[in-house]
Amino acid sequence: MTSAAVQAKALTPEAAEIDREEKMVFKEGKEDLKDRLKRFVLMSKGKVLPLKIIKGMAWMTIESNGEKVLSTMQRNAMENGVYFGGTLEGIEFPLFPSKGLRLRRKIESWLNEFQKLPYVSPYEDFSHLDPDSDFAEKRVVGILHELLSLFVEHSAERKKLLCLKKYFGLPQKVHKAFERHPHMFYLSFKNKTCTAILKEAHCGNSSIERHPLLVVRKKYKAGKGI
Repeated sequence: MTSAAVQAKALTPEAAEIDREEKMVFKEGKEDLKDRLKRFVLMSKGKVLPLKIIKGMAWMTIESNGEKVLSTMQRNAMENGVYFGGTLEGIEFPLFPSKGLRLRRKIESWLNEFQKLPYVSPYEDFSHLDPDSDFAEKRVVGILHELLSLFVEHSAERKKLLCLKKYFGLPQKVHKAFERHPHMFYLSFKNKTCTAILKEAHCGNSSIERHPLLVVRKKYKAGKGI
């Protein structure tokens, strides 16, 4: 008996339906998956990532073919009429303050100025930036925003994100960005695991689309029919 047959025999009708639904989501979302993977690689310094990052391939290299790749931030800003496709345009990050969380006046003033800085796309060359400047920090925050936007659950274990530092040209203390921008990122500490969550994706008026695979995963977690 094959493993597939054993699996089919072990599943209840409800669980089998969830399994079929998941396979259909993967089938229909194949192009979306390829696009997310392409963006992931194009953000890296050399447009190449090793096996331990992209499983299943020894090395993966992607050329943009001169095509301008827009980040989630740029696409949403363009849809809202506040970005017109130029370079060094100022795009403000969506902020979602937590209840009871108030920034000190000095930090709040700095954040207001930070938001007005030109947006540096994760897909553009950043070699000219002073690594200690606010411009460079805006790029770092932009990369973290884009990475979490690409993940289905818009979250990831912080230690796994930190492993990407050298591939994405991130600073040694990139973890500080999560702490300095609590209106954008939320750190969850559950089961001794620190997870970085993109707040924008979990708010009611979010412009980041909810991935259909999330619905299937919730059904699995709820244990329906299993």
